[in-house]
Amino acid sequence: MGRIAHDGCLRRRQNLPPMQSPDGNGGPGLHPLTDDAANDTVGGVLNAEIARAVVRTYREFRGRGPTKARALYRDNIVVVVLQDVMTASERSLAAHGWAREGLASRRQLHSLMCPALTAAVEELTGSRVLAVMGDSHQYPDMSVEVFIL
Repeated sequence: MGRIAHDGCLRRRQNLPPMQSPDGNGGPGLHPLTDDAANDTVGGVLNAEIARAVVRTYREFRGRGPTKARALYRDNIVVVVLQDVMTASERSLAAHGWAREGLASRRQLHSLMCPALTAAVEELTGSRVLAVMGDSHQYPDMSVEVFIL
């Protein structure tokens, strides 16, 4: 897959720091895109910034963020795919047959996260978010956020 830049809303950024872990301290962790992809185009940098912003929002609301994230931005659509999303309590619920309840809880929390997710994507893209949709899957442990601009 190629890197995508959105010409109409892209704000050029220069001299950005190298990719970091979700906690911002460097080291292993978040890998929204390969280092080459994040650094060789402005679109790749924007995609990486969006992925980091979504991970940060997840961490603020859920107590931990996903360990992997990838954002793709094309035309008026932003898609962020997240991996290793479940919290310890959600893993426990799933392991003891309460997977449905864990997903229900995650969906309720998502409605609380939507304003923060919207604000982050609007700030980075310079476009108004018309709709945010998200869903989760337990096996494999993945979530997706879709933003319509």
